[in-house]
Amino acid sequence: MKHEMLAICLGQTGGMTNSELLVGLLGISVLCGYGCWTLARWFWNAPCQPDPWGKEISAELAKDDCTPLCPHCLSPHQLSAEFCPQCGAAVGAYTNWLPFPRLFSVGHTLRIGTGENFKRSPLVIAGFFIFGFTEYGPFAPVYWFKLIRNLRKPACSPTSEHLESSPGKSSSESV
Repeated sequence: MKHEMLAICLGQTGGMTNSELLVGLLGISVLCGYGCWTLARWFWNAPCQPDPWGKEISAELAKDDCTPLCPHCLSPHQLSAEFCPQCGAAVGAYTNWLPFPRLFSVGHTLRIGTGENFKRSPLVIAGFFIFGFTEYGPFAPVYWFKLIRNLRKPACSPTSEHLESSPGKSSSESV
C-alpha cells in the first residue's frame, strides 16, 4: 500500500518494481541529506567579515560612554530612549519586540512611504505595498493611494549649496 502511494506520488513508474523505487528514493534522500550537510558546513566555516572601519573606530564604539545615533536622522539620543526625539524612529534595543511600542514603530515606517523621501528602488516600493497590505488589510488601498501620490512627487535630491557647505560653516561663509 505504501509503495503504491509512492508510485502514485512520483507519477508513472515506467515499469520499475517497488524495490527499484525504494532504492531510488533512498538515493535521492541521501543526496539531499549530503547537500544539506555541505550547505550547513559551508555556513559554519565561512570566514568572519571584518568591520568596515578601522581599529580606532571599533575601539570608540566599544566604549560605554559612546553616544548612540538615530539610524534615520543621525541625531544623538539617550541610551535609554525608545524613540528618536527628532524624527520619532524606533531606536530602543527592544522597541520593535514590545507589543505596544511596536505599533509606533510600524506607524513610523508606513509614514515614511506616504510622506517622506526614501530610496525608490523596486524592492523598497514592493515592500511598502506588501507591508501596507499586511498592516491595513481591507484599508490597504487607501494607503496605496497615498503611497502612489508620494511616488509621483519628484524625488528630493540634496542641493549643491547644501553639499558645498561644511558642518561648521553657514552657506554664506562657504562661498
